[in-house]
Amino acid sequence: MNKKSKVYIVGAGPGSSQLISVRGLQILQQADCILYDRLIGKELLSFIPQEAELVYVGKEHTEHGPKQENINRLIIEKANTHKTVVRLKGGDPMIFGRATEELKCLSDNNIDFEIIPGITAASAAAAYAGVVLTDRNTASAVTFVRGQTAEGKDVEDIDFDGLVKLNGTIVFYMTVKNMNKICQRLMSAGLLPGITAVVVADASLPGQKIVKGTVSDIAGKCAQKNIVPPAVMIIGKTYFSWFEKLPLFGKRVLITRDKTGNADFASKLAARGAEVVEYPAFKIEDLTDTGEFKEIFKRLADFDWVFFTSATGVRLFFEAAARLNRDARIFAGTKVACIGVQTAQSLEDFGIKADFIPAVYTTKELAEGFIKEHSPAGKKILLLRSAVATSQLEEKLRSVKAEVKQVSVYTARKLKNDTTELSKQLKDGSIDWIAFASSFAVDCFFADFSAQDINKGTKTASIGPATTETLKKFGITPTSGAAEHTIDGLIEAMEKVK
Repeated sequence: MNKKSKVYIVGAGPGSSQLISVRGLQILQQADCILYDRLIGKELLSFIPQEAELVYVGKEHTEHGPKQENINRLIIEKANTHKTVVRLKGGDPMIFGRATEELKCLSDNNIDFEIIPGITAASAAAAYAGVVLTDRNTASAVTFVRGQTAEGKDVEDIDFDGLVKLNGTIVFYMTVKNMNKICQRLMSAGLLPGITAVVVADASLPGQKIVKGTVSDIAGKCAQKNIVPPAVMIIGKTYFSWFEKLPLFGKRVLITRDKTGNADFASKLAARGAEVVEYPAFKIEDLTDTGEFKEIFKRLADFDWVFFTSATGVRLFFEAAARLNRDARIFAGTKVACIGVQTAQSLEDFGIKADFIPAVYTTKELAEGFIKEHSPAGKKILLLRSAVATSQLEEKLRSVKAEVKQVSVYTARKLKNDTTELSKQLKDGSIDWIAFASSFAVDCFFADFSAQDINKGTKTASIGPATTETLKKFGITPTSGAAEHTIDGLIEAMEKVK
């Protein structure tokens, strides 16, 4: 057995990837093996290391799926071959999550473990539906009840008389199949038929559905609206809707950045209610181990200015600096320019405040604004950029007699993706938006698809003028373009389109 191995039982939250705990996300990013369930936010898988092993152990609500003893066996097997194993479970692992079997298995095999709680479905459904579970005037207690057994059996063992006598809020998990019987039993136990009942399906996700009724009619209303698991039923409270009012609620947005960029983009879109479809069109490759970069790193003090044109370049530069035991003090005698607020923020995260940021966040404006404000003739300027960046910045600076050196911090390479499923979605119109954050992403995407593959009802969003021009080369005129050429600006442009 790997003596240093440890298993983390992590609650992923109810669905939205944004609802995982900070501790849970930290461990997920360190894991080398993840065994995950069906009911987790799939965007969470974007945060795991690329080399980590992924093992799906979930099941659809209509399937039997893997037996618990097989899952237990897998956990032990992976703990013997990996250092950091994550058992990623929907909601909170300690509430209706079969934690007992898995924890006993780990204890019996002397495997170290840690339990990281998550937001459970009841509190998430209540929050996203605007339901107050407890109130000092009307509900001093809340009870969580399982609406069916793990094997899908009946509800005969539930103490309905006791539930009614508590005079508090009742939350039923796994209730869709037995909802009508549950409501009938509650009324037989003395619960008034007119008591409010709210059912929340897919809580916290863009496809969230809320059905409001009473104990006497909620089952029928859910059947009419074709409510399917996962769903919880909350009895005894009214609700105040807010999630469905988010600007991109229910919209399916295809994003085309690299894996890391997509994860950040997806998080911001989810906060606006969007459902994200990820298509990592390219991969970022670090070039800071090259001889050219290492040599120029030693000579940073020779330059008057250093230019950064992306947050990715900043991050990779300072990761390389850390490996070389250096920090922000390396720029003590050098000024720094950057292309926009996101790059500037990334610099500030590493202790550097940019000396120049253009008013408009484009390469053209970076060059022209800098030339106008700083008269760079005779100045030594180092451009730390992507290998696939255009030569426009370098050419403009050289045209005014600046001494320019360009060194690649990273490059981007197109990924080969399976296009089968996405091709169907593009054609059938189930994608509402395609968002492009760079010209390179456009080139990579349209190496796999054509304008004719995209449904006419699908909208496109562009981050800036250069990206828009590249889209037009492929026959696409963007529906919207970002006024501020950032990811936040791109999302804001999409929100304005009705």
